[in-house]
Amino acid sequence: MQNSTYTTKEITVKGNIFSVLIVSGSINYIMIRKETNNPYKTAGKQFENFDKAQENYKCPVMKTELLKIELGLN
Repeated sequence: MQNSTYTTKEITVKGNIFSVLIVSGSINYIMIRKETNNPYKTAGKQFENFDKAQENYKCPVMKTELLKIELGLN
């Protein structure tokens, strides 16, 4: 999409690797896709922002990793 920045971060939570795509600019969203045991590379879950993404997960480690990405610590 024009005038948007796409950034991908990789995180590991409990032995599972997740890819986090952050899109910002003229459109904004976060997409989280589990890479471990995903042979067909199906699309991940899309969220409006980091708050919505953190609400979706119960795992405190996942919430912490998402917060670190949001704050630019990862």
